[in-house]
Amino acid sequence: MTTNITIKRTLVLAGLTAAAAGLTAIAGATAATAGTTPAVYASHGVVYLKQAGHTTRLTSDAVSSQPVLSPDATGIAYVHNGTIWVMATDGTGQHQVSDRTGSSPAWDGSGVRISYTATSCTGAPGTFRTGTDGGAASEVVAPAACVIQEAPLVGYITG
Repeated sequence: MTTNITIKRTLVLAGLTAAAAGLTAIAGATAATAGTTPAVYASHGVVYLKQAGHTTRLTSDAVSSQPVLSPDATGIAYVHNGTIWVMATDGTGQHQVSDRTGSSPAWDGSGVRISYTATSCTGAPGTFRTGTDGGAASEVVAPAACVIQEAPLVGYITG
């Protein structure tokens, strides 16, 4: 009987040791990659990029928010003075891509289009989609009632 208890305790301890070693390996791998994957955030209207423990200010004024990193980590979509803009992760190439005020930018999986929320034809929030180059009219995605209607003409808001 004592032998069976000793064997069970040994197996349990061995299992816990293996599990702890696995968790340590995962934590080490996560810590190793955490410093290389960039992160973007906004604070007091300014967009920042943090990578490898270094933080870089990307926007010069204080009217930006909601930055989102592109799937390939080379671009950032963000709200600037109420409209959707994009820039490279080094802060260059800042330009407006939405043709209306909007919020909550989100990259598609390919990184070539951005969806965002704006007022729809119903007066309620809707979903719009645009390319990353800017200058083109945004495509209405939802609500369905607005998809078949011609989008109202809207000018660019700069600044």
